[in-house]
Amino acid sequence: MGFPDVITGGCLCGSVRYSISASSETPWPPQSSACQCTMCRKWTSSLIAQFIIVLPDQLEPPLHTHETYDEYESSPGRYRGFCKRCGTSLVWRSTDDSSTVDVFLGTVDERWLVHEDGGKVGQELARPNGTQFWMENAIPGVTDLLKGGKEFLKEGEDGWERKRE
Repeated sequence: MGFPDVITGGCLCGSVRYSISASSETPWPPQSSACQCTMCRKWTSSLIAQFIIVLPDQLEPPLHTHETYDEYESSPGRYRGFCKRCGTSLVWRSTDDSSTVDVFLGTVDERWLVHEDGGKVGQELARPNGTQFWMENAIPGVTDLLKGGKEFLKEGEDGWERKRE
């Protein structure tokens, strides 16, 4: 399968639109990860928050240039970007590591998730190949069924994740 050089997405009302382009500095397709922490669940209204990790330069136009884009500081140095008009959760970013932005997978256009190449692009984006965070919160027989990537139980007090034993 030839993965597209650009994928697109945006918020529910369409006032925030973006494209993500391939980069020679990072793997393509983008690294896909998932989180089951309480904040991500509440932020996305989902049991599993799935996202792709990209460089800020890969996002065009920069999200902060949209009139309806805003951010919420959910914990010190951790920001969750959203559309002020429709409430769509768009991204997560950290000031500790400003080299990447996590784009919530549900904001990627259906074209890429479902229709392109018989759904193979969506499969590639949705199957975690990076990390699954906060597996300690997995619901047995439900959210633990998502497979792929490295699994981390929880974040330690030092900010580093704890691997599944």
